[in-house]
Amino acid sequence: MSYLDAPRLHFRGWFQADVSTINNDVRFFQNPSFVPEYQEYNQNGSWNPEGTGIFRLLDCSVTGGNLGGRRIITPQDDPVIGMLLENADQRAPGKLVDLDPQQQMVSQIWGMQVRLLDAAGKALLAGEYKPAAFCNLWRRQQQGVAGDQQLGATYQSILDQMSWADRLDSPLLHALRAASDDDSLSIDFNVFGYGRDASIPRYTMGHVVGTIGPYVRGQPKHFVMGRQMVADTTQSPVVPAGGVFHVQGRLAPDASALTLDLGNTFQIVDANSGLADIGPVFVGVLKDNPMAPLSTVQASQMEAIGEIPYLHPDWYTQTAGVQDFDLRANAVARSLLPSRPLVLFGPPAQDGSAKVLLQETIDGKYVRADDFVFRIEPRTAQVIQLHASRFGKPLAGASIAATATQGMMGGSGGGARITPPMHPPAAIPQIGTPADAIGFSSSATTDAAGYATLQLEASTAGPGVPRGYLAGQLYGIAYQLTGLPPGYLANPLNYISILAYSRKEVPDKPTWFGDIQPLFTQYGHLYPIMNRYVVDLTDYAYVVSRLQGLRFAFSLPMHDPNHMPVTRDMGQGDRDTIIRWLNSAGADGLPPLGDPIAAPEAAAPLRAAAGPAEVALAPSEGGGKTAFLKQYLQRAHTDQTPGTGEQP
Repeated sequence: MSYLDAPRLHFRGWFQADVSTINNDVRFFQNPSFVPEYQEYNQNGSWNPEGTGIFRLLDCSVTGGNLGGRRIITPQDDPVIGMLLENADQRAPGKLVDLDPQQQMVSQIWGMQVRLLDAAGKALLAGEYKPAAFCNLWRRQQQGVAGDQQLGATYQSILDQMSWADRLDSPLLHALRAASDDDSLSIDFNVFGYGRDASIPRYTMGHVVGTIGPYVRGQPKHFVMGRQMVADTTQSPVVPAGGVFHVQGRLAPDASALTLDLGNTFQIVDANSGLADIGPVFVGVLKDNPMAPLSTVQASQMEAIGEIPYLHPDWYTQTAGVQDFDLRANAVARSLLPSRPLVLFGPPAQDGSAKVLLQETIDGKYVRADDFVFRIEPRTAQVIQLHASRFGKPLAGASIAATATQGMMGGSGGGARITPPMHPPAAIPQIGTPADAIGFSSSATTDAAGYATLQLEASTAGPGVPRGYLAGQLYGIAYQLTGLPPGYLANPLNYISILAYSRKEVPDKPTWFGDIQPLFTQYGHLYPIMNRYVVDLTDYAYVVSRLQGLRFAFSLPMHDPNHMPVTRDMGQGDRDTIIRWLNSAGADGLPPLGDPIAAPEAAAPLRAAAGPAEVALAPSEGGGKTAFLKQYLQRAHTDQTPGTGEQP
């Protein structure tokens, strides 16, 4: 069971992602060439230089639900309607974190608590959002100011460590608690219409709609083990050929109902509009099982299931795009669905043919890694969990192949020309080297539950510092079921992203000049709000005047919202060095200053900074996801970056 199952509730409102944009350009990590001008708004594409990194829900409320197959839309149906969905009130909000400046396509939410409040402000439930990255990023918005606000994405995870009020007057909440395992709930939400222009009221804010449902032990936490309809993105990973985007769904065990999540499927006209009108859209099931994608379908080739009421004024806000289809009176569809693919199609033409907008994966086969973002220390191992299915049911005995990839990673990240020019120039680092810093299983076979694992290991030595002025290294793993037919449409975002931390031996007596200043200076450059309003990390005297707070922040676990650094891109060796220095004392009782060291920076990799950074960007597009995507498409077009094994 997941958020697609009943009982479930739907919500809508706003989110705020107040992220710093200085660290989006990898070249700004080079300390000697950094100048204060790079911290200015709209300089080099930096549109929010003083961002705090927070992610939080704003003015969100429950707008609908489903209980026992009955739709709930008013407080008379269930008192949960209208209740507020908020974040923590006794601690900091969550944080939004990129894996790395050269991998900004897996932005994760860390340290976020979600609470549901009744009219009196009492928390009826509260849970911890398990850190997860967005998926299914695409260009959802048709018009508006060019920039990241034209992109939309989905977050799916669980709320664990749940606490519930002793009394629940809502039948839906009572049933939701009873249906869930492991003190957890399943949550999915779509974000879109984000404002990154400081001249508009919704600056750093965007729209959110979502769903909370039961979580059942053994199910994936970050996607649904169900039906998967994958858009044709062979020309661009974020522009689907059919104009609609991916759908996941679930067929009831007795085939009496089909539930589809269309919350991130339809385009919007502009940031504050409703869904774009593309004409009537229907869902059906094919009578055959074609081994290739279809462009059109005849009425005789399928069984219609129903129309998607996406243009109804309240449909999206009350359902978050989750649509139920009652199949009890459709015996043909019930007989076909267990072994035949779903299709989304437009209205039939005069010749009886209809345009296929979206089709279920070929032969219904699909594989997904549950977690797909990893941070790994030297000399450690982690497990990549994979789930394979065929028409939504576990696919046993399936062979999965894994290979190295760079996916959409690489480039400068920022994309803008740097003014004034950097002295010394900062090259754009290569990623994926040295190749032997990580190892992983090249294949796996699923068990009876469609489950398989790949072992991921980091070498004892770690990657070293191959990127010169930036510690750690990025790696990627592509995975896919073997034996798929030509033309199989895969999601190009479904690959594993890995940040391998550099190995750092903690010195017995670390000093400011020898060990701490290079680290703190880099973070001081990249997070101006810290230097200007909290503690100037580039100044020894200022740092030692804030020892208590720094000791606290650097000692917090990674899942804590106040973990430092907020980017979570610092290896344990560097963190332990900082903590040892903060807790040490010289003759004056303060952490040792040491002697200035005039050591040259490590040699930068050889890629020239001018190459992939020179992409056509509007002034508002620098330093964000749009720039990152345009860089990737340029590299893919010029064969500068290895592909994922899938269509770019």
